Amino acid sequence: MPTLKKKKGSKRRLTRKNRVRKIPHALFKKLKALSPFELNYQLIKMAGPNALNAGRGNPNFFNSFGRQVFANLQQTAISLSESRTNDIYEYPLHNEMNYPRALEKAARSWPRARGNFFAAYLTYLKKLCRQEKKDENAIMYDIVKSSLGCYYPVPPQIQPHLELVAQNFLYDLVMAAATGNEKGALMKPSDFTCFATEGAAAGILYVFNTLKENYLLLPKDKIAIITPIFSPYLEMPRLLDYDLEIVELKCDPNDDYALPDSEIDKLKDKKIKALFMVNPANPAAFSLSKKNIDRIGEIVDSERRDLIVLSDNVYAPFADQYNSFMISCPLNTIEVYSLSKYFGTTGWRLGLTMVAKNNRINDLLKNLPAKYKKKLQKRYKIATLSPDKLSFMDRLVFDSRQVAEAHVGGLSTPQQVLMGILLFYDIHDRSIGEPYRNKIKSILKERLKSFYNELNTEVAIRPTSTDYYSLINIPEVCSNIFGKDAAAYLVKNYEYLEFLFHLVSKYHTILLPGAGFGATDWRLRISLANLHDKDYPIIGKNIRKALKDLVKPVLK
Repeated sequence: MPTLKKKKGSKRRLTRKNRVRKIPHALFKKLKALSPFELNYQLIKMAGPNALNAGRGNPNFFNSFGRQVFANLQQTAISLSESRTNDIYEYPLHNEMNYPRALEKAARSWPRARGNFFAAYLTYLKKLCRQEKKDENAIMYDIVKSSLGCYYPVPPQIQPHLELVAQNFLYDLVMAAATGNEKGALMKPSDFTCFATEGAAAGILYVFNTLKENYLLLPKDKIAIITPIFSPYLEMPRLLDYDLEIVELKCDPNDDYALPDSEIDKLKDKKIKALFMVNPANPAAFSLSKKNIDRIGEIVDSERRDLIVLSDNVYAPFADQYNSFMISCPLNTIEVYSLSKYFGTTGWRLGLTMVAKNNRINDLLKNLPAKYKKKLQKRYKIATLSPDKLSFMDRLVFDSRQVAEAHVGGLSTPQQVLMGILLFYDIHDRSIGEPYRNKIKSILKERLKSFYNELNTEVAIRPTSTDYYSLINIPEVCSNIFGKDAAAYLVKNYEYLEFLFHLVSKYHTILLPGAGFGATDWRLRISLANLHDKDYPIIGKNIRKALKDLVKPVLK
């Protein structure tokens, strides 16, 4: 959350009759136990059809150009197939034509901007093919057949053309803050392997499941989670499927959500098997500091080489400064990424999971007790002749389809084609000064400022902040507007859900409780991405009105 400061010259106002309903304690306990997103559904019902719902993070912007290129490519792929009878087309064959030349020729007939972009994409892929000694014609053929969606995903992990782009995109993303001497920076994109998944949520679930299935996480094991955090990270470990003990590493809201050293030192406990976080955070909207990243990397190398690190970096493109665990401990880290927020593709479900090929999780698998290895041989023998030699990534892919269905598994091939186009769009955008990225950042920052301006509160923009969400400190805002006595009265006489419900029922405005994400009770999450610019000042005004209703007895 941005730093909050009281504006000078704020005045108290009279208010109307207080009509705030108290929530019975028993009901409050039930509501508090709900997932924030399940609670959101209840709030939507209460608010009515015309509510301002700033609780969800689905962006109201999306990348149109990449979709236009994808549409042209699909039509081209159909045209390159041979027509037999009416609506029946025959599959294109690998050696049927020179696919690079055919695609380049077709692109010249597209609208100029799209054609030029796709030609640049083909040139980029050719360069990567030469670097990685890949068959150029096979890669371009992969684009054609993947666009048509006429083959099973082969291999189910990721299509060959997409992996070339994904390796480089993710490497550039996670190493952006590297100075050049760190362990991660000394590696190259091809040292990593990627898995195309149905968004980041699927990637998270697949990782949890594979760690469980391979006895790397056992019931009652400890895992560390950096909070506040995207709520499923708190919810899934507690399910009976996993039954894990959570050790929270609590970020300091008064220090740009940095981790105190005392919290980081908890990782020295060898009973903690894994560390999970969203970085940059949801809902705190800050990337961890380089100092935090380096210190955790030092602990991993000196004392905890066995620690598994899972980092969700969905919001990385929104931060001016993103510090990744891949920089300091690349051999221990699993990165999960989604295109949902940055490109507005939540409905497409486009995600990636990346690990180093030579990762330490593979070493943990090799050192499993004999009884577990025997069980895993039975699990994977239907999928491979050498189950003992399966890497962590191979197991992740197999487990995502319950092993038996791995041969028909994988993300749909047209989705992977669109993903490749969008990833290259960002690569190209960065080469021309980041006009797309800068525009999105500007939109979010302006919404943030206009919102807090209505709350008599100034915001300090930080390089590590994404500004995609904000955790509103309601008592602090109340103090800024109506004074410290009013804030004290609010906290003493009401539960945070009573304020939230009053805001919904009377002012038809929906926020989400920060408590469900591991934040303190009186911090509420607002998404700066999912509504129009004009809506955010209105939300700020509605919060002000709702607070006046609650603190009327102490206003003069």
